[in-house]
Amino acid sequence: MAQSAQVSLEELVARHTPGTSLEQPFYTDPAIFERELDTIVRSQWLFVEHVSSLPGKGDYVLYDIAGESIIVVRGRDGEIRAFFNVCRHRGSRICLAPRGNVRTLTCPYHAWVFDLEGKLIHAARMADDFDPGDWPLHACRVRIWEGMIFINLADADDEIADFDQIEAAFERYAKSYRLADTKIIHQATYPTDANWKLAVENFRECYHCAPAHPEYTMVNAYVNDGEREPEKRAALVSDWVEEWEAKGVAARDLRQWGDVMDLAQPYGVFRQPIREGSWTLSQDGQPVAPLMGDLKDWDKGETLLIVGPLFYIYLANDHAALFRFTPVTEKHSEVVVTWLVRADAREGRDYDTDKVIWMWDVTTIEDTKIINDNQLGVNSRRYTPGRYSEREYGTRSFIAWYIARMGGKTVIPTRPNVGP
Repeated sequence: MAQSAQVSLEELVARHTPGTSLEQPFYTDPAIFERELDTIVRSQWLFVEHVSSLPGKGDYVLYDIAGESIIVVRGRDGEIRAFFNVCRHRGSRICLAPRGNVRTLTCPYHAWVFDLEGKLIHAARMADDFDPGDWPLHACRVRIWEGMIFINLADADDEIADFDQIEAAFERYAKSYRLADTKIIHQATYPTDANWKLAVENFRECYHCAPAHPEYTMVNAYVNDGEREPEKRAALVSDWVEEWEAKGVAARDLRQWGDVMDLAQPYGVFRQPIREGSWTLSQDGQPVAPLMGDLKDWDKGETLLIVGPLFYIYLANDHAALFRFTPVTEKHSEVVVTWLVRADAREGRDYDTDKVIWMWDVTTIEDTKIINDNQLGVNSRRYTPGRYSEREYGTRSFIAWYIARMGGKTVIPTRPNVGP
């Protein structure tokens, strides 16, 4: 590391200046990365997949996170469970393909066989006093909310995030979309050669949108309108909120991020209209799929559900985009985007996949480039922390929360008058 090579993490945290980006070691030091996995990642509820990706008994998917490989599998009873991909014999990986269908979880090394509930059901030539019941696979917690599968890696006695609180807060915003009754139409992985915090910092601000994302800026009026005519934009949003709340549609923001530094997994909701004349987040503003769930009308708005720093749900009236950020190493991350439409929609008749994914695909490709360039600059000996703008409130809040979770002083950022 070029800077602060002999400075402890505790000192780096203590001397952080609120309202600025982090010092270089936070983005480059493998020891700090490992501490983050223990302090932050393992206590979170981590999104893995949508249930539609595991329709049949024995269907499984592997999820690699925080140095672990996790098997998420649908059992013979239809229940979804998650196990560490570690044989209880001598520790070999059990499932090697990233996804598939199996009758049992059979270790390829010595053929120990586990059923889909994790019980050891066959181990050849063991001693007479060997009890298979003492050797089940190590399980991790599973939570399914609105068709989305979450796991938690913490040990039984460790602190974990309170998902009940998140679920209760999101109910009025997500219920009518019936995300459990959707299907995946496309999933893309965007390997990112940068620290996970740089990827999250970028995603949580739109200060960069106008110069970096011409397509996104064309679709989303708030990018420029909030800057050029903030009072007009604020009035437009206020009128939109009032109109749709009167119709029984949840349109007010639930701004929790930055106000709840004590939470292991802070959450938030942002709601706003898209652009005058636009029905959804598409290239021409026209619908690209049928209305989702129980929606009866187009509110021509978008909803962002924030589920901690590593998972975000963008809802349009006719489709959803799920953003999963995965820390891999101190200088490499993975961004996976999954697009959903209602389960009974038919491609070619009800939707065109290319039109559904267009905005977020082109935007995430552009994001990957600027995040990679950000890491290259941070690697320089000349890098020093910079001050965040008022348009980077979401990023300032994330970094304030991060510092608090890593043992630093809790500082609640001041919100701007307009915008997120």
